[in-house]
Amino acid sequence: MKKLRIGVIGLGRLGYHHAMNVTKSQRAALTAVSDPFPEALKRAVDNFDVKGYADYKEMIASDEVDAIVVATPTKTHYDVLMDCIATKKPIFVEKPITFTVEESEVIMKEVEKQGVFLQVGFMRRFDPGHMAAKEAIMSGKCGKPIYIHDCQRDPNGPPPAYVPESGGLFVDMGIHDLDVARWLMGREITEIYAQGAVLKHEFLKELNDVDDGQMLLKFQDGGLGMIEISRNANDVYDTRTEVIGLDKSVFVGQNQLTPYTMIGNQEITVDMANWCLGRFKDAYEIEMQTFIDCVLEDKPSQVTAYDGMMGIKLALAATQSYHLGKPVTLEY
Repeated sequence: MKKLRIGVIGLGRLGYHHAMNVTKSQRAALTAVSDPFPEALKRAVDNFDVKGYADYKEMIASDEVDAIVVATPTKTHYDVLMDCIATKKPIFVEKPITFTVEESEVIMKEVEKQGVFLQVGFMRRFDPGHMAAKEAIMSGKCGKPIYIHDCQRDPNGPPPAYVPESGGLFVDMGIHDLDVARWLMGREITEIYAQGAVLKHEFLKELNDVDDGQMLLKFQDGGLGMIEISRNANDVYDTRTEVIGLDKSVFVGQNQLTPYTMIGNQEITVDMANWCLGRFKDAYEIEMQTFIDCVLEDKPSQVTAYDGMMGIKLALAATQSYHLGKPVTLEY
């Protein structure tokens, strides 16, 4: 059986996790890793027993690499992706695809021009609960979806050094929720009205960011939505989505990590994850396996460069709305 030989660029927490998920697939082989930081590179080389490259350009040119995973800091994505696209090898790239709409549009056009397979890492699309909700909506069981409510709450505030690299709350966190909203509702968002505040982590004020935000949405063809994002979930990772249809509704995430609840002594205890890698463990594995399967079977990407461009376009519109204090309209 032919295996897809994959090289991973960027070996931070998520990049290392992607590399590990590649090794779990029976249809792929991790053959190379790359990171400019010697400690991160050595850790991956030693643990995965693969060839390491300090310079990713050498890795992507290797005949031992058929496909590429890009998990570098977002500010580097444009340059890294343009180099990867030039090789015409299939690409998996973490979200956001870039930090600007202009760069994402260039990437989108170049992907189309070169005929390159590219999948963006919006892992919630591969979460079993979200996939079941999408299937129920598409089957017509729910009737037309008319309203979505989505929340994502991180367990704690970000490290101060990370904030300037994150793009801000609406980009760093909100991009996932905005992608889920347009995906589950099946149509584009036409208006965003965002507000935010620093409610707990005072250092964010000096960095021009917030730790809590809300987004009110309007959709094409009349749907409405609301998204909550927060850094303040007190040591748990809390992600939930509700879609209201004309006939039925679907709720995702209310049972948290496992469908297990303990009741007694006037207490109710629910098992919850403390980070996204726990809550979406299956989703991260399934999205990587889907990338591998689609490449080997010559199937189209399930999360395209266009989806990546729309994600950053919406997240930046939300950021703009927050700073302006008024709704922002999106044109298509």
